[in-house]
Amino acid sequence: MEAPVSESVPGTVATNRNDRTIRILLVAFAVLAAVTAVLLATDPDRGPIGQAGLVFYPVAAVGHLVLARYHGRSWVRPVLVATEVTLVPLQFLLSIPSNLPLLGMLLSGVIVALLRPHFAQLSPRIRKYFLWLHVGLSVSWLGLSMAMLVLSLTGQFTSDRALSHDAYRIMHLFDLVIVIPVVFLSIISGLVVSLGTKWGLVRNKWVLTKFLLSLIIPSVAGFQHHWISELSDRMAAGSTAEPGTLGLVLTLCMAAYGVILWTTTALSIWKPWGKTRWGRRATESRRAGRTPARRTPAPVPARD
Repeated sequence: MEAPVSESVPGTVATNRNDRTIRILLVAFAVLAAVTAVLLATDPDRGPIGQAGLVFYPVAAVGHLVLARYHGRSWVRPVLVATEVTLVPLQFLLSIPSNLPLLGMLLSGVIVALLRPHFAQLSPRIRKYFLWLHVGLSVSWLGLSMAMLVLSLTGQFTSDRALSHDAYRIMHLFDLVIVIPVVFLSIISGLVVSLGTKWGLVRNKWVLTKFLLSLIIPSVAGFQHHWISELSDRMAAGSTAEPGTLGLVLTLCMAAYGVILWTTTALSIWKPWGKTRWGRRATESRRAGRTPARRTPAPVPARD
């Protein structure tokens, strides 16, 4: 007699592959956190935010190794979801003294997407407050992007060196005082609105695309406060340097940010492309659970 051949369930295979990917990303984050901590420790000008990162990243490295070791246990998933959702915007703030947290932010974003978290839905009243906050912050982010593009164009192409210097100084001020808080709060409110409503984070293609696009901008923009500071120094009084290639790259990046933010605005309005495979799977599961059991019709009594 032949031994029965065991057939693997496609969903189980996909889940195992997903778990392995998450475990690899957790280890990668731990390595990145350790490297970031070492670099911050050797930086004498790390400042208060860098000092906070020096305390945070060794703890994050050990914590992610522990989570990778025990990933698959029932208690790990809620801890991991809460941790990575918090780390996405937090690392954007920690990127001021060092750019490595920007890579960590991307890793956390991918881990969140792979975890496909489910949260209790917000009440209609609370949802409206968060939606109002998110829409206002998103519009502010778009407006600031357009303003930064105008300032960058001014600094790059004006023949007035004093005006160019002032344009880059204002950009630097905007970047630290206004842009970073708005981006931080926009990502936070977006996560709340998506995870706390029917849309979810990975159920619909337009939501997932918007989330990933929103992470691209701060991941690149973290480098730019150094660029803007350098351009401001180049155009200071007594200097003969020009913005050059660095100023042009900055202007192109600002233009690209505008395109990305207009794209995310369009996605929010038209909501294209339908559901992801995870969203389709969840819908099919709900429908299967609601399908009533088929009842056998009662026999019709024969007539004499």
